[in-house]
Amino acid sequence: MADFETEEFADGQLVFSAGDFASHLFYIKQGAVQILAESGAVIAEVAQGQSFGETAILKGGVRSFSVRAKGAMVCSKIGSDEAAQLLTTYSPFLVTILEALLLQQNMHNKLRQRSEA
Repeated sequence: MADFETEEFADGQLVFSAGDFASHLFYIKQGAVQILAESGAVIAEVAQGQSFGETAILKGGVRSFSVRAKGAMVCSKIGSDEAAQLLTTYSPFLVTILEALLLQQNMHNKLRQRSEA
């Protein structure tokens, strides 16, 4: 992960907001983040060693949720082109499979948001 841009966020700082264009995914090197529903309620937490923002791999992806740092957080910021290149290095079929899974997850998230409203 050393070749990717490193970004730091303070406690409570927004990493991105729902509706933002998804141009990067993030790998947490230190700390954690909270995934927020439209109401602002915390619906999940992602910790050190995990990633979030995978929607960036989809062409024209839009963020489904807002994400904020929980405590000080340091992460690698990986561009969508870089992520796709990494995936195709291991298997060209992996990109297609992952895109399909992410689209399915995105649709599920939208349905869940509508049912919560």
